[in-house]
Amino acid sequence: MGYLETFFDAAHSVFDRIRNSQRAAIEQAAEAIAASLANGGALCVMDTGHMLKHEAFNRAGGLMTIAPFSHELHIENPLEHRKDERSERELAELEARTVALALDRSLLKPGDVLIINSNSGRTPNVIEMALQCRERGIVTIAISSLEQMRGCDAAHPSGNKLFDVADIAIDNCAPFGDAAIEVANNEKMCPMSGMAGAYCFWAVHAEAVERMQARGINPTIFRSVHVSGGGFVEEQRKAFRDKGI
Repeated sequence: MGYLETFFDAAHSVFDRIRNSQRAAIEQAAEAIAASLANGGALCVMDTGHMLKHEAFNRAGGLMTIAPFSHELHIENPLEHRKDERSERELAELEARTVALALDRSLLKPGDVLIINSNSGRTPNVIEMALQCRERGIVTIAISSLEQMRGCDAAHPSGNKLFDVADIAIDNCAPFGDAAIEVANNEKMCPMSGMAGAYCFWAVHAEAVERMQARGINPTIFRSVHVSGGGFVEEQRKAFRDKGI
């Protein structure tokens, strides 16, 4: 079988596993979002570099309320003759202080929802974010690959991985190593996590919108500018700012 058919089969298999094994987690995530937004909460997405960084925001057919969350501490101090001799624990403490400062500086509040998309679910930044969000009453929804997580060592000093500390865990069902197609005399290709993460993300929102409508709330959904023009979308934005959802 050629690479093309192998790709189609691999993608279909991942999506099918999500549909059959992750429905309960998707419904739980949708309920958390619907409940938060119904009570004036916010919905933010922290993505570590996969498809959601572009897919989730200002998207035709997407909720206008979805907002990005990211942080970066930039230091310009090129002392090339010195080595950074801090231990892993010291670096982890720096990360914890950075995350705390980012959350302090943000507009996130208790009752808000933060989706954390991290395929490996093992890096200190996402673990620390989930831990500190829990302390602040911010609900976290993790989208990660359980298979990838199981195959990697935890990088956070607590030994935790993202599914250990997030309030709700959704397995994107991507394979270990992410790539799914064996290539002759080469590396595997065609990573699954980007498509799978987006699939989980929009599945959650399909269910969340239905639950909001059941509460009598009709959230603002972007219409494509190619359907009614940018003027219509600007009117949507104005209405969204007035009602907040």
